[in-house]
Amino acid sequence: MDNAQKKSLLFRIGLGRKSGKLICGTDAVCDGIRDGNVIVAICAADASDNSKKRINNCAAYYNKELILLDGITTDELGTAIGKGSVACVGVTDENIVKLIKGYKK
Repeated sequence: MDNAQKKSLLFRIGLGRKSGKLICGTDAVCDGIRDGNVIVAICAADASDNSKKRINNCAAYYNKELILLDGITTDELGTAIGKGSVACVGVTDENIVKLIKGYKK
């Protein structure tokens, strides 16, 4: 992923947060997946192995998509949504999912 794609993706994730359609943090995302609110979980590349495992297991069990962001750190993900270091976020709106998935276009 080049720098322009990275910026575009982080901007789109930030828009999701500003619209209120994003859940932040491993515990909150797992709870959102269990409740059926999260459509897609997004995890930073340098998230801890435990966080990745928890999100992966939860997403797999409830048949939700998990996107692992290669090249994006927890600090970059946190900065994009106006917080500190964030390992993962969950998207709760289908339109925001389409916007985020369209970053490669």
